[in-house]
Amino acid sequence: MRRGCVSLGEISCDECHSVIPYPDRYLAIDEKDGLEDDEGEKKRYCVECALKKGYAHYKEEKGERVLTFF
Repeated sequence: MRRGCVSLGEISCDECHSVIPYPDRYLAIDEKDGLEDDEGEKKRYCVECALKKGYAHYKEEKGERVLTFF
């Protein structure tokens, strides 16, 4: 399951290990062996890593560019 979250400043990315500062967005996901799974390990990805892995993308909505994790 994917959840878009807002950092409280104490979260680090599991991919690049950088600290995600307050109030940046990040993705929390349950995954197992690279596939989404409800019983898998919980991972947290910064926006850049989520974009690289294909979990996030930008789309045009009402004339604005919006980041979405879904």
